[in-house]
Amino acid sequence: MMMVRSFLFALFVAAVLASINDGPVCGHDHITYDSHAEAKAAGVGVMHCGVCGQCSNRHDIDIYNATRNTLTKTTTQCAWASLLIGESVGNWCMNKRVGFTDGCEKCWMDNIMCDAKDCVMTCIKWKFFHIGEFKHDLDPCLACDEFTCGPAFAACAGANRRRSGIISDIARHDEEVCTIVDPWPQEQN
Repeated sequence: MMMVRSFLFALFVAAVLASINDGPVCGHDHITYDSHAEAKAAGVGVMHCGVCGQCSNRHDIDIYNATRNTLTKTTTQCAWASLLIGESVGNWCMNKRVGFTDGCEKCWMDNIMCDAKDCVMTCIKWKFFHIGEFKHDLDPCLACDEFTCGPAFAACAGANRRRSGIISDIARHDEEVCTIVDPWPQEQN
């Protein structure tokens, strides 16, 4: 079973790394296009790599940008609050300390609850005892989140920091960060 999981993990990583700038993109018009070229042909700028989702909007991407160096720590604290006190406290924490739109916050909370279900022991062993192995430069807790809960989060959220071209507090290889994001269009008055 472990060998099958390792194989699937390697396939997932290869797919992510090979396709960050290829494949679908979310346009500034909140429509998913099959490719960067298709969005450009339609005269639409690229908001982020990947399909559009609940976090695919200027408000949430502006939060990603403004909190590029603190969001992981803040959401981790909210996750621990959810685990130790309850999901409602995690919701309150995310709302007060981060401020995503309701749909985006739900994606984040679903991810937190997935982590609580599937990654909590890995995270406890790493955070308190430094037990575990790094995978693709991610500590065991982040790796568990990324590869266990990450696909569902990406499908729900659409935008995340690396898909939005934002370098964050999580070390990433250059090829893991979208480089085809266009500036936001000027606001119409």
